[in-house]
Amino acid sequence: MSRSEELQALKEMTKAIEDRLHLLNRRIREISIPPRTPFLKAVVDFESCVGCGICENQCPTGAIIVEKSAIIQQELCIGCGQCVYECPRGAISLCPAGPGHWREAGKSSEGEVFMT
Repeated sequence: MSRSEELQALKEMTKAIEDRLHLLNRRIREISIPPRTPFLKAVVDFESCVGCGICENQCPTGAIIVEKSAIIQQELCIGCGQCVYECPRGAISLCPAGPGHWREAGKSSEGEVFMT
């Protein structure tokens, strides 16, 4: 095996380990945070989200999955606001949780995302 081939193989192994570590850390956060009923939940403005994945990596409960854009798993969201703080595009907001508050997402005239 040449040096460049060995280097490439090591880089691939490192990437695989990093991916596995990310999944393990997410599971540790899921298990270690006690369940509670949050007063606020995270909501994504899909027009602003570019799917960068920063929020997914910062969510302490693993409530965010990024495909083309961020998707919040409401049953896992604890309303901590870490995703709101970390999002470089301001595409995530915290809104009141619970029945009666969750009808439809929209934008105010100032561009803020809200739930009615």
